[in-house]
Amino acid sequence: MARLRPDWKIGVSTWGQGSDEKLLWLKDHYKNLTKLQKHKQDTSKTIINEGFREFYQPALSWTKRLKKGNLREIIRCNELNYQSHIQAFGKPDVIMVQATYPGVLIGEYLSDKYDIPFHLHIRLGGFMFEQLLNDLGGMRRQTLSAISKAELVTVTSDFHAKEIAKWVPETKTLYNPVDTQFFDVHDKNEQYVLAVGRLEHEKGFDLLIEAVAQDGLNLKIIGGGSQREALERKIGQLNLEDRVELISEKDRVEIKSYMQNSQFLVLPSRYETFGNVLLEAMACGKPVVATKCGGPVEIVTKDTGLLCEVNTEDLRDNISTMLSTYPQYDPDQVRAVVEKKFSPSTWIAKLEYLLKSVLET
Repeated sequence: MARLRPDWKIGVSTWGQGSDEKLLWLKDHYKNLTKLQKHKQDTSKTIINEGFREFYQPALSWTKRLKKGNLREIIRCNELNYQSHIQAFGKPDVIMVQATYPGVLIGEYLSDKYDIPFHLHIRLGGFMFEQLLNDLGGMRRQTLSAISKAELVTVTSDFHAKEIAKWVPETKTLYNPVDTQFFDVHDKNEQYVLAVGRLEHEKGFDLLIEAVAQDGLNLKIIGGGSQREALERKIGQLNLEDRVELISEKDRVEIKSYMQNSQFLVLPSRYETFGNVLLEAMACGKPVVATKCGGPVEIVTKDTGLLCEVNTEDLRDNISTMLSTYPQYDPDQVRAVVEKKFSPSTWIAKLEYLLKSVLET
C-alpha cells in the first residue's frame, strides 16, 4: 500500500503478536520468569518505514481460558498505538484488520469508541476458521458478533467465501497479489520439477511423491512441517532418494531462484483457499499443475497450466502431460495472466474501490 499509494497515511499497530517472547505457558515457569523480566524492559516505540509507520506497544498473552488471554491489555496497547497514529497523522478514515483473532475484537472496540468504520480481511479457510471458533470457547459468540459489525469483510477467493458463508454470509473477494517486481521471468530451465509449501497433510505432498514414482522426473520439494519424517520414509520406501529431494525452508530470494530454474511447478494440495505459490511461479513465467482443491481453480487457466483431481492417478497423468508440453507455454503469456489479474496494481485498485464504497455509505 505504501509503495502504490504514497499519499495514504498508513499506521501499523503491533504489540508483539505471534512472538514466542510475549507468550506465557502455564507449565513453563522458568521461561515465563525470563520472559516477564524482558517484558518489563520492553518499551513502546515508533518505527518509521518508507511510506508508513509502525506503532509498537508491548503486551503479553497466554491461554484464552485465563482472563481471555490478556485480551483487555492487548486492546489497551492497540488503543495507545491508535493515539500515536492520531498524533502522527490525525484521525484515520478506516481501520483495517488483517487477523481475525484478536484483531476483529480490537477493530470493533476502536471502531465503536472512535466512530471509524473497520475492514476485516479473513485469511483462515473453512476448517481452520471453525477450529479457531471452537478454540475460542466462551468468546466464540463475541468474536462472531464483532465480525458482523465490520463494514467490509474480504476473503481471498470465491471458494473461500463459500467456505465460511455459514458464519460470515456477506463478504467480498480480494485476491492476494503477487510481487511482480520481485518475481520475474528467467529463461533457464534445469531438469527438475518444483513444489513449495508446508509439509502438512492438507498440502498433499504424499500424493505427489506417489505420483512421480513412475515418471522418471527429478522433483524438489521446499518446505518445513510435521510431515517431513513421514515423507522421507515414503521416499525411501519407493526408492526415490536419487530423484526426489526434500529441501528445508528457504527465503523468498532462494525460492525465486528455484522457481526460475525449474521446468514447472506442481501444487498437489488436498485443500487451498487460494494458492499464492502458483502466482509466484507464474510470475516467473512457469506453467503449473494444480489440484482442484479450492482456490487454484480461480487461478490456473489453459494459458498457464493444468488442473487435475485430488488423487495420485490424475496428478500422475497431468504431470506426465506437462513434462512433454511445458516448453510450449510462452513465459511472457503466463506472466501476463498474473499481471492482469493478480498484480499489486490490480489489488490496490480493488481495495481502494471497496474502501471508498464503505466510506461513502
